[in-house]
Amino acid sequence: MDKVQLETFLTIAKHKSYSKAAELLNVTQPTVTARIKNLEKELVCQLFERVGRQITLTEEGSIFVEYATSILTYMNHSKEVTRSAKYPNVRIGFSPGYSYSFITEVINSVIDIDNLGITIIEGEDSVSLNEQILSGEFDLVFTRNVLSHKPELISEYLFDNRLIAALSKNHPLAEKTTLRLNDLQGQTIIGYRRHTKLWSEIEQKLIGIPNVKRIEVDNNEMLKNLVESGLGIGITPSLGINKHIDTNLVVKKIEGIDNIPNKVYVQYRKNSAIAKPIKKIIYSIINHEMEKTM
Repeated sequence: MDKVQLETFLTIAKHKSYSKAAELLNVTQPTVTARIKNLEKELVCQLFERVGRQITLTEEGSIFVEYATSILTYMNHSKEVTRSAKYPNVRIGFSPGYSYSFITEVINSVIDIDNLGITIIEGEDSVSLNEQILSGEFDLVFTRNVLSHKPELISEYLFDNRLIAALSKNHPLAEKTTLRLNDLQGQTIIGYRRHTKLWSEIEQKLIGIPNVKRIEVDNNEMLKNLVESGLGIGITPSLGINKHIDTNLVVKKIEGIDNIPNKVYVQYRKNSAIAKPIKKIIYSIINHEMEKTM
């Protein structure tokens, strides 16, 4: 029994015609007939019967349809599994707030590995990313919290992604060494996805600061564009800014906000096929962060 025989059998069963099956499979009708005869010989039963000019499944043939479909599915799936082992694809999920230049750095760390595919997706938040890696949608995620007691996952703490203020070079506060919370009085604060737990902690710090306006955007790149245009002060994790690329922005510490915990964890699935690229990605990120502090 082979794949060709099973495909021939299912094609006849669907179209109820040897000649139609031959046409669709691009073979002669005698070839189709020979395949079915060999399959029937192996199964020791008759799969089709002719009633007048019509081809119908026998009782045994009707039962075998389900098995033939399952066998073909497993055959096709086994090819995908073996191919993914030879040409692995690493699916990476990021929490919001990473600059595109940082993600580019991650890709550069593994792009030289032969036959490796990379899928990069920005998740909604850390909670959803944790659910997605647990379900197998991702191989590697960067989040603010970890899933504990999950034997199929490896979780590692990387570093603290401290919150900073981003200002345009022409902003009146750009000359200050450090910003205090009172400096934000009357200012426009730009943030993204303010429904998250992290932003709830920021809002707690802003309570009592008068006349603070707020602009909410969908992602970190939009935040930087608005800040560069002089529309306000952006509050974002430090990994959201690349000092070598975002040269029109000034980064400042905000006392009282910079101490809000914002840890970066990496979590990845135990999969030997992608262990090497995952380790390279992690080392690249650690080196990237160390270079920023030098």
